[in-house]
Amino acid sequence: MKITCGLLMIPLFIFSCWSAVYAERYVVVNRQRLSLPEIQYLEQLHCGPVPNGRYWIDLQTGMWGYEQNSRPQGYVGDNCRNPQRRPSLSERGMLFSPHDWIK
Repeated sequence: MKITCGLLMIPLFIFSCWSAVYAERYVVVNRQRLSLPEIQYLEQLHCGPVPNGRYWIDLQTGMWGYEQNSRPQGYVGDNCRNPQRRPSLSERGMLFSPHDWIK
């Protein structure tokens, strides 16, 4: 009886974990909330992670931007064309050191 009960709990546990993962992702594109497989597909097209947020995408050109802002931010495949790692803030000299706070 304990083994049967334990086996029945495994799918329930997996389902609850899956729904928790989906609940953590909130990506809205063109006023439609994307499902987890749609987010994963968009991340493949983008060649990188897509942060939670609200976006618009022009499906003909691939241009994207943030909802409520008509200014384009780039193209969906931009990360694919430039596979190099972006320099960190410290490498670009944009971080403060403790010495800067003392002055």
